Amino acid sequence: AELKGIIATIKEPHLKQLTEECFINDKEFVKEFKIHSAAKSVHHGFIGGLLQHTLAVTKMCVFLADNYPILDRDLLVTAAIFHDIGKVSELSDFPANDYTDDGQLLGHIMIGAMEVQKHIDQIAGFPKRTASELIHCILAHHGELEYGSPKKPALAEAIALSFADNSDAKLETMREALSNIPENSLEWQGFNRFLDSNIRRT
Repeated sequence: AELKGIIATIKEPHLKQLTEECFINDKEFVKEFKIHSAAKSVHHGFIGGLLQHTLAVTKMCVFLADNYPILDRDLLVTAAIFHDIGKVSELSDFPANDYTDDGQLLGHIMIGAMEVQKHIDQIAGFPKRTASELIHCILAHHGELEYGSPKKPALAEAIALSFADNSDAKLETMREALSNIPENSLEWQGFNRFLDSNIRRT
């Protein structure tokens, strides 16, 4: 419901139609999206994790768009909502929650870009420039080539999306790593390879 509320604020008609077609009208996809994880491990690797991560990233992007006039709000919000759509095909359903053949061969970034392009092609008059900018944001959302993005961010919106995605992933990784530690414990937990640091509670 919260994600649908944000979708309702998108003004650009083609981006709004694209988002509504997938996240409101396609009931089968919505059902899958709601139960999927966002990862096999690392962060949000649980039922509903993909929706939780997508909503958090989208809300962060709304905040960024509201505070930085350089950002195209509709483009950024749409990119945030779609950025991990490929994970529905990259990972199998629970209880396996493992990489599919396409997940191993293509990865969620490429799968997601292909899926979004497929939906764009079904919308009459979808502006070519807007389509390319949206696809770029998806391709660049990991921020760096060594983190799996085939392109580095070349648009302000792609930069904002990569920061929002990384922020939510890192903070959820920290939350999960400390979830079984007593709240009053200030013991150092040792090196965490996902965060590349020795960690403890504050």
